[in-house]
Amino acid sequence: MFRHEAVFRTKCKQDKEEAEASKEEAEKKFNKISKEKQDLKAELERKERLALQAIAARGNMKKYFEEVQQELFRERESKAGLLKQM
Repeated sequence: MFRHEAVFRTKCKQDKEEAEASKEEAEKKFNKISKEKQDLKAELERKERLALQAIAARGNMKKYFEEVQQELFRERESKAGLLKQM
């Protein structure tokens, strides 16, 4: 009987050690996945900010382009007016 108890105790100890090792491995995987999730979330936020900046820059460039076109059109008109006066 004592031999069975000793075998049972040894088996329980091995099971406990295996369970602890499995737990540690699962915790490592969980932490790794959590970090990857945070990294992906940060990357998404960064790309959203870049997209908004690109949209704003495009708007500014379009506005500047239109201003330059209007200025060139006014200069052309004034030159044409000067030529007609001559």
